[in-house]
Amino acid sequence: MKPLFSDIIEIDSLTPPRALTKLARAGICVYDVERKSKTCLRMRVKSKETQKIFAIFSGSCYTVREVGCAGLKKPLLFMKKRWGLLLGAAIFLAAAFVSQAFVLKIDVVGSGSHYEREAVSILGSAGLKRFSLYSRERADEAERALMRLPSVSFCSVEKSGTVLTVTLEENAETPVSEREKNLFSPIAGRVESVAVVRGTALVSEGDEVSKGQILIAGYALSGEGENAVRREVYPVGRVSLLAEDTFVYRSEEKSESALEKAYAAALIGFEGEAVEQAADVSEENGIYIYTVRTQYRRILSVNFG
Repeated sequence: MKPLFSDIIEIDSLTPPRALTKLARAGICVYDVERKSKTCLRMRVKSKETQKIFAIFSGSCYTVREVGCAGLKKPLLFMKKRWGLLLGAAIFLAAAFVSQAFVLKIDVVGSGSHYEREAVSILGSAGLKRFSLYSRERADEAERALMRLPSVSFCSVEKSGTVLTVTLEENAETPVSEREKNLFSPIAGRVESVAVVRGTALVSEGDEVSKGQILIAGYALSGEGENAVRREVYPVGRVSLLAEDTFVYRSEEKSESALEKAYAAALIGFEGEAVEQAADVSEENGIYIYTVRTQYRRILSVNFG
């Protein structure tokens, strides 16, 4: 096994093989022996034995030179010679890493960017200001407060690098008094996903819902259990539903062309995104009846800009 720390030496002599014999008698192991010329041998030896080798050949007709190092000694020697550069790089990386945790700039964007002064004040109350540490908990607290600004229907507080971006969107065209107070389902189906910015979700992913059922309610609860306080709000959110619809198409022929027409007819005036279609064919008095079942996705939203 080669040593982890080794030096590369060269030995010049008129009889190079005798140098190896002399080292062997002294109990010194050599590695990667290479004959560079008729009189020169290059080899690797343990670093701790290098000085001993110089002593063995001192005062003889052998010339010993240390020409390099190998193994772990090489990177260690490099670090020793470049310690200042490595220290500077380490300090730079540490400073860059630490700076990423701080907020150095705040940008307010979106249709509600005219609330910049109010937004910066709200962020400061939540503990987010320039040169402050960022945390998701503080951002969530700020988002809840920002949603209480007049006519703001959506907000987000996100950090990228050292920049904190506040996105404010408002629905200026719809007066607050005319906004919907709940999100109702116009169809029966199964809940695929729920995203609530403000308000309370009354359904969860996978729930079966009926037509007219409330999906997102216009209130928010603060606290838990008996101490929970209900506060009326204008809900903001989206719900994705998966539903099914059946359409009957009649044709005088049974063919691939008729089946394609049945599928296309089933989508005319269709509200939603078709996910999957299947059809059954039956015959009645010489007429082929295609019963097309369409699974589709319907996105429902309330006060979402």
